[in-house]
Amino acid sequence: MDNKKIIFSFFSGSGFLDLGFETNGFEIDLVNEFQPNFLKAYKHSREKMGLRKPRFGYFNIDINEFLNTRKPELKQYIDKVHEDGNLVGFIGGPPCPDFSIAGKNRGRNGDNGKLSKSYVDLIIAMHPDFFLFENVKGLWKTARHREFYEELKSALRNVGYAMTDRLTNAIEYGVPQDRDRIILFGVKKTILSPSIGIDDFPWNKYRRFSLDEIKALNWPTTTPFIPDSVTQCPDGLPKEFTVEYW
Repeated sequence: MDNKKIIFSFFSGSGFLDLGFETNGFEIDLVNEFQPNFLKAYKHSREKMGLRKPRFGYFNIDINEFLNTRKPELKQYIDKVHEDGNLVGFIGGPPCPDFSIAGKNRGRNGDNGKLSKSYVDLIIAMHPDFFLFENVKGLWKTARHREFYEELKSALRNVGYAMTDRLTNAIEYGVPQDRDRIILFGVKKTILSPSIGIDDFPWNKYRRFSLDEIKALNWPTTTPFIPDSVTQCPDGLPKEFTVEYW
């Protein structure tokens, strides 16, 4: 497939998810982040890294505006990408505190929890060629939150998306963070290759460790802090799991 893969980013934060896509051949054409300071950091980082500005600009608005007053504008941007013969993908990780213990598990009715449905509603309304949805493991592990998550997936399935998801821990890929996250990826059934189905999604292509392997390692306990000291990597631990490596 020779089409360019164009990203519209929502809940962009400081842009780390976007950067991952961008360094793998995707182009960022629209960025929306509600928190002004996060968006300021996002812009600063792109300038420092010499990355181009998003074609359609930066937005500092509630995502629900794209479902209401800004809907025609967003549709126009998508149409422009399609007119160029390219694919449009939405990526985003709606704020997650309402699905975590720290957020008191307010779930779908919390101010943040509602935004997961807003994001899915936007995908359904705009029908991008593919999408990514990221959130905390509470949406997967907690029964009442899982029910909500399955409802979201059902709504997406009903409008023609094939999907695959996984509860993924960053540490499995050599990142020094023990952080579980749901990753849900969807693509329009109409653009799937006959020879490659959604079940062929390469979840394990870059996975370097199993959680069982990681838990079995001889992890160090706390050590005294000494200013300007140089700490050696503990025996038996991959260097990638140390902050010093990065």
